[in-house]
Amino acid sequence: GGNIIVFGALRGMAHAGASGSTKAVVAALKLNPTQLRIAGYITRAPDGEEVEPRQPEVACINNGVIVIERFCSGWERGV
Repeated sequence: GGNIIVFGALRGMAHAGASGSTKAVVAALKLNPTQLRIAGYITRAPDGEEVEPRQPEVACINNGVIVIERFCSGWERGV
């Protein structure tokens, strides 16, 4: 029902925030799902495009869309 954190490769389907939380995130060292869901939002990998992540990534809801961003630790952000 909450966040999904994978210390490895995430492949296949993942559904964070299944109870409806749009604040849920999906994070992985290699984020490469076939389908990703956060709350009621769904996205999938682009057809014919195989992307190999080079750094940990986080998927979250931003302005009503699932976005995937490079993971920044508190140390990198200066926190």
